[in-house]
Amino acid sequence: MTSTRTDKPELVGWEITRACNLTCPHCYTAATRKPRDEMTTADCRRVLDELIALGTSFIGWTGGEPLLRSDLEELIIYAREQGNIESGITTNGVLLDEARARSLKQAGVSSMQISLDGSNAERNRVMRRATDEEFSKVVEAIRICHRLEFKLHMAMVIGKDTLEDVPAFVELARREGVTSIRYCGFIPWGRGKRSDVVGRLLWDDHRDRLRKYVESAGETENPVQMFDPAFGPIPPGYHFHECTAGVSTLYLSCYGDVYPCTSLLDKQFIVGNVKERSMREIWNDPNMTRIANFPREQIAGHCRECDYFPRCHGGCRGITFAHTGDLNASFPVCLRL
Repeated sequence: MTSTRTDKPELVGWEITRACNLTCPHCYTAATRKPRDEMTTADCRRVLDELIALGTSFIGWTGGEPLLRSDLEELIIYAREQGNIESGITTNGVLLDEARARSLKQAGVSSMQISLDGSNAERNRVMRRATDEEFSKVVEAIRICHRLEFKLHMAMVIGKDTLEDVPAFVELARREGVTSIRYCGFIPWGRGKRSDVVGRLLWDDHRDRLRKYVESAGETENPVQMFDPAFGPIPPGYHFHECTAGVSTLYLSCYGDVYPCTSLLDKQFIVGNVKERSMREIWNDPNMTRIANFPREQIAGHCRECDYFPRCHGGCRGITFAHTGDLNASFPVCLRL
């Protein structure tokens, strides 16, 4: 028996496909070249109807590479016309030529996040196994989005092997008129669990370098530089937001599995599957808010000895679990350590 909630999944991250045209070694979802048993257009429309009924206001379409879904515009239009749902897209940009960008703009996409993990083709190739030509296509996609006046973000994974490239990356963004950069911290999900990837991207003894950069980035307004939850509480204030997993957000996989958020991708965090249960029933399942309501007094280790614990709450539990396999562990990549 579940009770009916009064809150709603305002922000939905939707992995619309796990197919991708790239094979990044650190891929968070372990994307593949070809799709397998993914939700159909009809499945997706039914889920959209249920999200509309629940009050969703924004969908971030992601993958894999969402532009590989030929029905992407159809679904975006349906979400906008039936439920006034705003859409944003996270893409690697390789397939985003002018015709596709205009099609997405006409469908109602308001924002684009383009992932690029290097300031030049060589650095990007090491991170993403992308060719020089693909790098050039991504830069051109950034220019197209700028011309078409999308809300445009560039995204980059920062690890110990890529930190030295960040200043050049910032200059690239500035040169192309990008107003904001989202830095993604390394999280060992998907192919990122491999030991060679962990060895290249985990901070280890490079944490002081990162902390100094984070502190200096806060003084920059062109472009604005943002750090995602994988970095934990950000200096100098070391404040961390209240967890919204399953409270105002959820994450939907291309197979129909529903997670409270994108940081909780282990199978144990699946609350239900939309092919078997309604979205309303899943949303009202007590397991949706289990991590948001996690008793922080159970956290053991260095976090509990820290003066900032009352304002950072020990950081993201999903990212902690990804690194340690233990929800009770202290945040393992804290910049104060």
